[in-house]
This record gives sequence, structure tokens and C-alpha cells, in this order.
Amino acid sequence: MLFFALGSVNAFFLSGCANAAEEENMVILFDEESVTEVAGNLPAEYADVVSTMTVSCRYRTAVTQDLAFDIERAKISTVYVAAGETVKKGQLLISIETNTDVEAERSELLYQIERIGLLKERTLHQKEYDIQVAEFNAAMGENPTSQEAQKALEEALQAIDDRYYFTLQGYEDDLALAYLKLNNLAATNVDHNIYAGMDGIVEYLRDGLEGSQTVIGRTVITLKDPNDMYFYATDPSLGSYLEEGQEVIISVSGAQAGDYEAIPEFSEDGTTLRFILTGDDASSVSISEGTAGNIVLELGRKNNVLSVPLAAVHRAGDISYVYVVEEDGYRRYKEVKTGLVGDDRIEILSGLEAGDMVAVNF
Repeated sequence: MLFFALGSVNAFFLSGCANAAEEENMVILFDEESVTEVAGNLPAEYADVVSTMTVSCRYRTAVTQDLAFDIERAKISTVYVAAGETVKKGQLLISIETNTDVEAERSELLYQIERIGLLKERTLHQKEYDIQVAEFNAAMGENPTSQEAQKALEEALQAIDDRYYFTLQGYEDDLALAYLKLNNLAATNVDHNIYAGMDGIVEYLRDGLEGSQTVIGRTVITLKDPNDMYFYATDPSLGSYLEEGQEVIISVSGAQAGDYEAIPEFSEDGTTLRFILTGDDASSVSISEGTAGNIVLELGRKNNVLSVPLAAVHRAGDISYVYVVEEDGYRRYKEVKTGLVGDDRIEILSGLEAGDMVAVNF
């Protein structure tokens, strides 16, 4: 059966057609159904309307450390730890094979530097002795203060200096070269093993490391600090609903099921939020890494207001309407003005009265 809602109703079906004026008066056309054809009918009544938002978060550490080799294609010798183990700062975690040829070359260079240094020192002593002999001979001459004697001494001293110059310069060059080689050798023989940079737990360890070759910059082990852990959520919109320091409740299911009190703390860019546990047992609580939690934020509330189930209200553009179930068993279209939209109910500002039955989920 069809039901017409009209501004003014004319029985135009008698002529089989409607004139233009009558067509303008028609507002809306819809099927009229009996109450038995509707899935559910509920009354408009006074109740609380609450709008909430659920934030998902996960428990994880705040501090991690990714470790990688700084040398290419060195052979990895030994891995001393396994995933899940506790380590101390400075502890050796992974070592590479020692280059014994480099150690032998380093020992040889140190020997050469010491030997050249001794030869240089002996030559300087010999030069100094020759100078003293020349000065003694000049002083013992017939007229040591004469101009001729002074000139002869200067020539003798210059000859000594010339005689030892190239020998001493050769030693200097040899020393400089040996030190250069030693420095270069040290640069290529830095301790490239991997050590723990903090106290923590091995969260990740790459498989098959022993016997493989190193790759610069590739993470081989990750440490985490188990004493610095929080619930984290990543949602740029959270700043619109939460204030820093506002207490919330985190609900956790599973092995660590329970409700935990916490306060939010935003990252510098405002996109990441961590929740710091604040309850009496916060210091002793034990929650596993990766545990998921939910936080329900109340965005709006109206207590004891006229409302209907959310599913009863329909929208067409800017118009909100319901289907009212009349006493005769039929549902009829009716516009309403709505207020707060809650999770399961919606506030009715006008258009209905308490007790009016509305069709729901038909």
C-alpha cells in the first residue's frame, strides 16, 4: 500500500492524473508497512547519551640500540649472546677474526722505529764528539785567536756538519716513513668487534652470523632497555582529545588482564603518545613486550535527555527523520531535530515525545 504525505491532498487519482499545482504540493512518498514488517520498535525515552573514542596502544620499550659493523667483508668469528639474554654495557657481543699478519707487521714496525732511533742517537753522539775534537785542536794551535785560526775552525765544523747531514736526514726520513706505516696500520686494525652500548636485553639477533662476512651499516643485533617501557599510540588526532597529564585507564586483556592507570605524554612533534603508568603498583607491574591495550576516551555526554537508538534516525541531506510506529500499526515518516550523537543513542531535541515508538533496524 502507498501512503502520500501532502501539503494539501487532492483526490487526483479519480481523473487518472494530477495537475501541475497538485504535483507541487506533494512532499514525500514512501511505503507504508505494518508493525509486523519492522524488525524492531523501541520507544523514545530519557537516557544518557555518551560519545566515546577507543584508542589502541601497545606496550614497548622507549630505548633501543641497533648495532652494526663498521668494516666491510671481515669474517665474523664468534657470537657470544642469544636473543632474550641480558647484557651489560661494554660487554663483547660479536667478534671478527684477528688479522695475525697485521699484528706481525705492527711488531716489525715498532722494532724498526726503535732501531732507527738508536742509530740516530749514536750518530748524534759521534757528531758531537767530532765537534769537540775539532774545537780542542783549534784551541791547542799556535795562535787560536787569530783570524786564520777562527776561519779554519769554522771550515772544520762545517765539514763535520756536512759529513753527518745526509746520514741524520736519512734516519729522519726512515723514522717518518715507519711512523706513517704504523699509523696507517692502526687505522686499518681498529677494534671492529661489537660491544653493548647499554645495559639491556637482546631483542633481535640476525641469524647465521658466525662464519659470514660483515656488511657496513647492516643491523646485526638490537638491544632494548626493559626498565624503560610504556604503552604507545600513534595518531596525530589524539592531541585534540587528550591533554598532557590527563589521567586515563588502559584496559588490557590476556595474561596481564586488568585496568591500568596512566597519564599521556606527547612526543615533540605531537604525533606519538606514550602513556606512563601511575597506579600504586606501577613500579612492580610486569607487562610483556607487545601487549595491546585500549583506552576509551569520552568525547561528549548528555545525561537523562530524550533520545532514541542511533539506528532509528536516518538522514537525507540536512534532514534527520525517523519512522514513527502509530497505534494503527503503520510506520510514518517524521522529521526530528537531533543533538549529541552517542555510541548507540542520539539525542532528540524536537519532533518526538517520550513514549513515541520508532522503527529500528528494519
